[in-house]
Amino acid sequence: MPISILHFMHTTHWLTANWNIILVLFWFTWWFKLLLFTFIGLALVIFHYVRINAVKNKQADLERQLMERNELLTYSTKNLQRATDKALLADRNKGTLLSRINHELRTPMNGVLGMAGLLNQTSLTNEQQEYVNAVIYSGDKLMKVMNEIMMNDVLEYSKIESGKDLEAKDIDLSNCIEEVLDVFGTKAAAAGIDLVYHIDDSVPKTIVGDVKRLRQILTNLIENATRATGKGEVFIGAQLIACNEDNRIKLEFEVRDSGKGMAPEQVKLLSKNLFMQNAPVNMDSGSGVGLIICKKLVALMGGSIMVESTQMKGTTVKFSIYSRPGMQPFQTQGLSELTALKGKKILIADDNETVRDVLCKQLETLKMVTTSTANGKEALDILSQVSFDLVITDLTMPEMDGIELAQCIRKKYPAIPIILLSPVNDERSKAQAEIFGAVLSKPLKESLLLDAISNQLRTTDNAVVNKQKNIHKLSDQFSKQYPLNILIAEDNPLNQQWTTKILSKLGYQTEIANNGKEVLEMVSNRQYDLILMDVQMPQMDGLEATRMIRLCLEEQPIVIAMTANVMQGDRQDCMQSGMNDYISKPVELNELVGMLEKWALLIKQKKQSSSAVKK
Repeated sequence: MPISILHFMHTTHWLTANWNIILVLFWFTWWFKLLLFTFIGLALVIFHYVRINAVKNKQADLERQLMERNELLTYSTKNLQRATDKALLADRNKGTLLSRINHELRTPMNGVLGMAGLLNQTSLTNEQQEYVNAVIYSGDKLMKVMNEIMMNDVLEYSKIESGKDLEAKDIDLSNCIEEVLDVFGTKAAAAGIDLVYHIDDSVPKTIVGDVKRLRQILTNLIENATRATGKGEVFIGAQLIACNEDNRIKLEFEVRDSGKGMAPEQVKLLSKNLFMQNAPVNMDSGSGVGLIICKKLVALMGGSIMVESTQMKGTTVKFSIYSRPGMQPFQTQGLSELTALKGKKILIADDNETVRDVLCKQLETLKMVTTSTANGKEALDILSQVSFDLVITDLTMPEMDGIELAQCIRKKYPAIPIILLSPVNDERSKAQAEIFGAVLSKPLKESLLLDAISNQLRTTDNAVVNKQKNIHKLSDQFSKQYPLNILIAEDNPLNQQWTTKILSKLGYQTEIANNGKEVLEMVSNRQYDLILMDVQMPQMDGLEATRMIRLCLEEQPIVIAMTANVMQGDRQDCMQSGMNDYISKPVELNELVGMLEKWALLIKQKKQSSSAVKK
């Protein structure tokens, strides 16, 4: 082995054996420490640089993702806004279309039925009378079909709108409920169902809320109730449950029917679903279609809904809402008139216990003394023992109906005025109208009832008043008994002709305005007692014209809406614009003449009061 190799191996062995000693010796040298710390520092710098680059790369990646999500969110928001705008436009277009269809159908039908009614007042041969009756019958039939179609469309339209925000406007509860009941009046009369409502005295006259949604709830519930009731009654009630310190009130409504009811397991399942947040309310066609919509709307109003039912005894749906008392005063009967009714004795004959109870409560609130009975024979027995100022009788009663009762009363007590409660479009009441002081259609409106009672109890000869009440035959003497200076605001030539003819046969000399602007020009030059105001007119509609009249005129006329606008909320719009009353097209002759009589008497009383104050 060469000497160099042996030397290397020896050196290596020595280094291995003395490695620890060598390291210790190097550690104490300054240049070794410097080299070591320099190496460590470089390693830390490199590590920090790598970490910073990694964080920067991650931050850049997150910023890129955030930018992409922001762009996606912006795109989605724009799409959502476009879809929302499109849906709102579709809703408005549908509402406008329904309103236009309704108006365009009712306006010519008013002319057709109106002229047929005028023709029916003339001398006709038997053949001509047959043709006229066929025209009137067909027109009424068409109107019923149209009302059903429009009602269903309005309901569907309301269902589409059910997710929107709630309005906060003054609501006249009586007017709201009566408008809903009017929709079902004809159907209920045909089925033999009494529609009755009562608002407890504790409930404010007006409340703040969304009248369209409240109507929608009541409409759905009453539709279910009438469908489930073969013959009997549907009752709508409202009462005050609580009043908080912040003037917030809780109201409870109930819709009660006398139908077949539901089995306990059905009620239990339905109640469970109504309490669950997103549970569907699946009902059969006879007991609750539309409850899912009512459930959502009641929840929007902060309330709850529940169902009570007993088989063969009917179903009651109760719902509560939160509201506040309204601030806007709605026109009501004059205080002096209501005070004059105090102490008057009223006899009520009706076989429906609920109707009797409601009538008694309404009249006793005005301090009238009421006595009620379920049939005509008992009514005659009571009349033989006690004297009464007025009799209110239902038309349809067992054994002795309202007409037979009235005929007996006329023979024995000719001075007692009689008010008849009759189903809608009942021909029997029209044929015998001369024996009644007033004939009121069901469902009964509280304001019309009080008007009729007040008119019948005036300090005049009741026999003469009753004779004047026969408005089925047109007479030019009517204007002498009820003088009025009348302006007709109507753009349709046929309706102008019909209204003018009707009023001329009653003895009135009228003037015509073709639009709202002409109305303003005419009322600024001449004083009118009453204006029959169409709503949809060119240049200026009836609502705007009425608002201008209320702002500008010192001597205010009575303004009555005579319009084809009968969609939900149209009556309320007319009242809020300042109109005094509302009559829908096609106009019924009796309704128009009765309204003229009503306002003529009030105008006369107002003029007498003003004259007394001046003296």
